[in-house]
Amino acid sequence: MMKATDYEGLQEGAERDAVQHTVVGIAVRRDSRILLLQRKSDDFQPNLWEIPGGHVEVGESIPEAIARELQEETGWTLQEIIGFVDAFDYDGEAGDTTREWNFYVRAATTSALVHPEHQSHAWVGAEDYRDYPMTDEMRRTVERALGQNG
Repeated sequence: MMKATDYEGLQEGAERDAVQHTVVGIAVRRDSRILLLQRKSDDFQPNLWEIPGGHVEVGESIPEAIARELQEETGWTLQEIIGFVDAFDYDGEAGDTTREWNFYVRAATTSALVHPEHQSHAWVGAEDYRDYPMTDEMRRTVERALGQNG
């Protein structure tokens, strides 16, 4: 489990490493499956699968970004941030360094899933996540998230 001070440490580390952009990834689990969303065909990294997430806005805390992005990308409300999954850096759309922090969460999934920024969704488990095209970094994140209990 993460303590609130750990979020500040993550943000300070990104600043120290001169990372230009930060994003959160959100591993939502239902039973033994993780929610994946498929990027649109005309988007950066077209047609690849990923966990929900997005940019941390200026002045926004990591927990605030997780709650906002979960709502924007699924229509669901954050119940609890269960823990930190992992982090990785990648070259963003403009070629600048982006750091992605991934968290395992519990969401209130009482409403229908909406994913306006993506073209499809899937609930994947350990037996089939490899069937979905994604970056190597995202694949490692999904593997770790599927291995966590909660």
